[in-house]
Amino acid sequence: MGFLHRSKNQCKLCHERFDKNQELIEHARKVHHQSILRCRSCGMEFLHEEDRLHHVQEEKEKKLDRRRHR
Repeated sequence: MGFLHRSKNQCKLCHERFDKNQELIEHARKVHHQSILRCRSCGMEFLHEEDRLHHVQEEKEKKLDRRRHR
């Protein structure tokens, strides 16, 4: 069940397009009653576990990079 077309922020269920990803997330939550996943560290919201995990990995790499450059 894919809701997000990454390049256009388009709902795959009803094809409505949004300017911002957050608008798509709110739409998925309210209109389609989709569960929203949150990053435990920063609270950022995602429609797909794959996207959340990618975000977590990127944040981890940034944190490690900052430690190396101190």
